[in-house]
Amino acid sequence: MGIAVITIWCYSCTMKIPQKPILFMWFVAKKSRKWAILAVLAVTCAQLLDGAFLLVLRALTDSATNAVASDFSDASLNSLWFWVAVFPLMYFFIENVWRLSGISGMRLVTESEATVAKDLFKYLIGHSRAYFNSKFAGSLVNKISNASRGISSMFSNILWQFYPLIIGLIVDVVIVVSIDKMLGVLFVAWVVIFLSFNYYIVRKKQHLSFAVARAGSELKGKMVDTVSNIATVHANARHKFERNFVGLFIEKYRRKHLKSWIASEWILFANGILLAIFVFGMISITVFVMKNSYATLGSLVLIISMTVDLTRSLFFIGHKMTDAIDDYSQIEEGLRELIVPYDITDKLDAKNLVKSKGHLVFKDVSFSFGDMVVFDKFCLEVKAGEKVGIVGVSGAGKTTLTDLLMRNHDIKKGKVTVDSHDIRDITRKSLRRQIAFVPQDVSLFHRTIRENIRYGNLTASDKDVVEASKKAQAHEFIKSFPEGYDTFVGERGVRLSGGQRQRVAIARAFLKSAPILVLDEATSSLDSESELFVQSALAKLMRGKSVIAIAHRLSTLRIMDRIVVLEDGRIVEDGTHESLLRGGGVYSGLWNRQVEGFIE
Repeated sequence: MGIAVITIWCYSCTMKIPQKPILFMWFVAKKSRKWAILAVLAVTCAQLLDGAFLLVLRALTDSATNAVASDFSDASLNSLWFWVAVFPLMYFFIENVWRLSGISGMRLVTESEATVAKDLFKYLIGHSRAYFNSKFAGSLVNKISNASRGISSMFSNILWQFYPLIIGLIVDVVIVVSIDKMLGVLFVAWVVIFLSFNYYIVRKKQHLSFAVARAGSELKGKMVDTVSNIATVHANARHKFERNFVGLFIEKYRRKHLKSWIASEWILFANGILLAIFVFGMISITVFVMKNSYATLGSLVLIISMTVDLTRSLFFIGHKMTDAIDDYSQIEEGLRELIVPYDITDKLDAKNLVKSKGHLVFKDVSFSFGDMVVFDKFCLEVKAGEKVGIVGVSGAGKTTLTDLLMRNHDIKKGKVTVDSHDIRDITRKSLRRQIAFVPQDVSLFHRTIRENIRYGNLTASDKDVVEASKKAQAHEFIKSFPEGYDTFVGERGVRLSGGQRQRVAIARAFLKSAPILVLDEATSSLDSESELFVQSALAKLMRGKSVIAIAHRLSTLRIMDRIVVLEDGRIVEDGTHESLLRGGGVYSGLWNRQVEGFIE
């Protein structure tokens, strides 16, 4: 019934992912509503048949009693054999209906688990870079995993634990009332008290479950952070420090988990006492009813069988409720951090930028990080096909400038335009398709070199990949690997040198063939030989494109049409390499210090 209601409600809900766990469950159930409905119907039928099975057991017992009392007369014997035949057939039929619930239920659970992983991952990667800058990647992935497992477990418990229990209790109440009304009233009163008690103490325990989920995500994040920086650990011989550091979070998780588990055991202990009282009361009252000739021996057997089945289910109901709260808390902990509003979104009427000429204008742009002002009414124009170098000391706003162009941040005032289109009026996806970006620290996927290069254009052929690699001066070193283009590069590309990673990134940019090229310190961390290869590749890449190139190595900017010098978010110089040197200003001073061998 619960999941059926969920699916009906979800049929009309929107695709917006809810942050509340219950609403999120409804949202997920919509995707597999046909399996949910079939599973619920199967469980309902099976549970009703289980109740009928008890009635068959009572009829079989009474038939046996009558047969013995009548010295196995023909009529009583025929009745006995009838119920003997019905009993196993009923059992066989019930088991197969349960199997039908299993077949449909497993489709519901597995599809829902996949839906959670897909939808949460899709939502997660839609966040801005600023969101990820303050998060542990491992912790975020762990939250998706926890939510996925939590939904799977919640649906399983609802379908095969809580929902059958509700149907079973209704059937049991009808049966008990048919035997004796007072017995039925006492039965209902005790069940209400028992379930209310369990709900109350489990709700009291929820904060412990949430703490366990949070500690688990925190631990996973710390572990992934250490493993991601294992080269630094080795270089500084900090193995013991990391073991002790992560060990603190392991111990924190252990304490939280133990505290939650102890609370669960106390719940089971209390349930054991309540159920012992229940069993004694039900059997005692039934014997009293038999003594007063209100019930048959079959009724006593029925009550005992029903009581045994019910106590078996109810004993662990507190434990199941605890598991459900644990699952709920895992889902809640994940959704609370993952499903937060995007800080950068497209307008509802945003248009696609189909083909850009590359004319860029920053007009009266104001931007700040908190109270730190980066730009105040900043203006810059890059004409189509123009190559502009950006120079300045650290903190001058160079990288922020490119982030604003790519809408990694939104400006406070002013506007940035591409071909006279305000970038806030076009979709981010179409904007970024017009920009090829080569960063200083190239991070590659742990995939093949071919896959990493093809990331610039997923429809490119193998021939196109090779051609782009040749232009990027990468083909020769790629072919030197035993597996060539099918070589896996390791996490973040650690199997390649810095210069090799840069050339793979440049090959990717060649393949993307975007009209706007952004270079962010693309050669600053390279050795002299690698720099020559990369500079040669960049010279080819820049042909016919609008270029914004940030560089500390000023020699790489000599081929630029213009060089813009930034200082505290303002343009203090703008001109060619030669004119700026003659001017004797900031650029000239930077150039002279590099030529003389000083580090800025």
